Amino acid sequence: MPDHDFETIQECRSCSSRGLVDILDLGIQPLANALVKDSHAPVKKFPLTTAFCPTCSLFQLKETVKKEILFDHYVWVTKTSKGAREYAQTFAHRVIQRAGLKGEDCVFEIASNDGTILKQFMAKGISVVGIEPAKNIAAMAMRDGVRTDCAYWNLATAERMIKQYASPKVVIARNVIPHVSQLHGVIEGIARALSDDGTGVIEFHSGRIIAEELHYDSIYHEHLCYFTAHSLGWLLNKYGLYPYAVDISPISGGSLVLYFSKTKRILEPSYLDILDQEKKSGVNEALVWQKFFKESNAHREKTLDLLKGLGDKVIVGFGSSARSATYINFCGIGKNYLEAVIDNNSLKQGFMTPAGDVPIVSFEQGMALKPDVIFILAWNFGQEIMDECAKRGFKGQYIMPFPKEPRLIKSV
Repeated sequence: MPDHDFETIQECRSCSSRGLVDILDLGIQPLANALVKDSHAPVKKFPLTTAFCPTCSLFQLKETVKKEILFDHYVWVTKTSKGAREYAQTFAHRVIQRAGLKGEDCVFEIASNDGTILKQFMAKGISVVGIEPAKNIAAMAMRDGVRTDCAYWNLATAERMIKQYASPKVVIARNVIPHVSQLHGVIEGIARALSDDGTGVIEFHSGRIIAEELHYDSIYHEHLCYFTAHSLGWLLNKYGLYPYAVDISPISGGSLVLYFSKTKRILEPSYLDILDQEKKSGVNEALVWQKFFKESNAHREKTLDLLKGLGDKVIVGFGSSARSATYINFCGIGKNYLEAVIDNNSLKQGFMTPAGDVPIVSFEQGMALKPDVIFILAWNFGQEIMDECAKRGFKGQYIMPFPKEPRLIKSV
């Protein structure tokens, strides 16, 4: 019988080409945020395979799990990470400066999560509206005083929002466009909502960084598309939106913040430089992704060799992130190597990892296990994690799995 919870695409999500080239198969995996209470509970799994489109250069997931399963209830909360909170200030400052925002202007944020970003604009007296589909997270934002509409963003939502609030001077979509299955409806909604003199802002994990630094752990069912500035620009142009500038973001281990407008503007050096870097890297060609496939498999073997070499040492993971679920399941890492996984997000503590066999615990509970090694699964917050461990007296070793090579690091 067909599984109605997901479907496999036959054509490119962006340009509808049917000439997709298969790249990396990460096996049958549980959903990255599908945490379970009972280690014996059945865990539903789905194929996790990728393909590249030679027509528009989009690297993408082939499976589409129903968005209601993925996002109606969510466990990632932006304010959990100190780095994410600090970056929120930098991000808002850059947007305010570039868009020339004033007190009478309005900002929409698509998938606004707990409102961490929007609070930065509110502090400057700028009107904000968050659009967040996860009921539990939207309620959290509203309790904190951030005006939030609980909805999925699309053309119909855009029409409703501008009738209620007028067209925004800025529309922000941070780390969400790669998540959406109705890709064209979301971009069309942005084009409809944005004021004629407005600025659109999309942040996304850089496809070039993913390929060059081997971030295959960023591939999971929530992430349907892995854009470059070139491939996202292709899609935006289709709806009369024109990129003109780029900022660099530390989020996800290397992201781009793409600025665009409804009118063609002079292309800034930041944008031209990124396009040039992508061209030189070859990331918009299939050959780079075919190399990515081979190197990802080699990385798995290096990870397992490193873990086997640690013998009987007590290993505790740190960061039950979505990307860590892909990594540990692809490598077959569970209670065979990990005693537990520490996570500072209280919404995850008391659950098991998505494969259902490693408990997720608080920092104090993890340290009580007296680990010899901390396996930094949320490696994109690696320095933050090592600083926290050092402050609390940990003197053992760390495993830093990415970028490129898994390696052991001694405590300083």
